[in-house]
Amino acid sequence: MAEVLFVSKEDIVRRSPIMDGNIDADKIIPALHLSQTQYLREIIGTDLYNYYVTAIQALPGTPIPTNHKNLLENFIKPILIHLTTAEFLKSAAYTISNGGVFKRTSENSSEPSPEEIKELIQVERDRAESYQERFLDHMAFYASANFPEWYSNTNDDVSPNYESYKIDWVL
Repeated sequence: MAEVLFVSKEDIVRRSPIMDGNIDADKIIPALHLSQTQYLREIIGTDLYNYYVTAIQALPGTPIPTNHKNLLENFIKPILIHLTTAEFLKSAAYTISNGGVFKRTSENSSEPSPEEIKELIQVERDRAESYQERFLDHMAFYASANFPEWYSNTNDDVSPNYESYKIDWVL
């Protein structure tokens, strides 16, 4: 069974403010898969996540209901796009092959410092968190009437993360 992805490679390249249109979109898939299965599932919870997997698999024959389509298009996809971009930035310059680990460099431009890359990753995380806050505000108002999957997680399901704020400790 093929992995169901909530956004397309083209969506990420087209909607990300820092991705070049010439980027090999297939290199984004591992970051997209990780972001979706690890981070997004923790944000939206197992039952809502599984709802979208099933709904996307049923396309185009069975359309996604309007309230769920709105949630996917306007809240979940933007979160996932920025999480994927942040994850992609962590490893975009590296390739592992039989010969070892290699770092790609561009002939026409200067290479950013590790600090600059960390700043770019943080910018994308901040963008994802902003969309997550909007998502949580939306769910606080509409979940009980429109999204029963938000509250139906049980046992070993991952429950949604009801707060988006993460605090980094600095000592």
